[in-house]
Amino acid sequence: MNLIFGDNLYYNLLAFIIISIIFTWLVTQTFKVILKCWIGKKFSIKMFFHDGDFPSTHTALVTCAVILVLFLNAYTLGLTDPATISSYNSAKDFLIILTLASIVIRDAMGQRHRQDNTNKNLKNLKDYIQELGVERNVIEHIDATFESIDNEAIKRVGHLKHEVYGGMILGAICSLYLIIFFFNRYDWLLFNIIITILYILAILIFLKIKPVVAKKITYKKSKNKK
Repeated sequence: MNLIFGDNLYYNLLAFIIISIIFTWLVTQTFKVILKCWIGKKFSIKMFFHDGDFPSTHTALVTCAVILVLFLNAYTLGLTDPATISSYNSAKDFLIILTLASIVIRDAMGQRHRQDNTNKNLKNLKDYIQELGVERNVIEHIDATFESIDNEAIKRVGHLKHEVYGGMILGAICSLYLIIFFFNRYDWLLFNIIITILYILAILIFLKIKPVVAKKITYKKSKNKK
């Protein structure tokens, strides 16, 4: 293994795990931002912290962790020094715990934020209905509020199948690049570059054939009765 943080193997392994999580998250979120900017023609720094959409960051993180654990298991089979093996085992435990913790914490924070926005929109709707007596205005406001609730509480929750598969493949690609760099497996580099190019081409083809459509609940507008 490349010892880029001094001679202490354990600290190098911890650095490797932390960098792996951050690297996979950054790559996946960057993909999301690029696709959103391409499709929506607009950019916001908040896009880096949005849930949902393609590819699934949660899936990418878990997939990356699984492959890294499998690789570290195979790598330690060729080791004989008990102290070295112990360092690798501790690093694997830390990788699993850190991955699960990052996902749970992010979900907890995101879910609370979405729920607060939903409650706020529902309160605004209730207040508006109490203030207005004109049926048409009330209906228009209800439609607008439902759309706002949909954007905040529904569209960003969960993933479509292609978003999960996309995250899975991207997580595997990220894990291979990490292994190549940290463990000098440059014999895998060409293979991973080819997979990366095919992945990007598949995304471009998919967007041409089937434009990305956000998951959305459509509310039928009510008609005023005369």
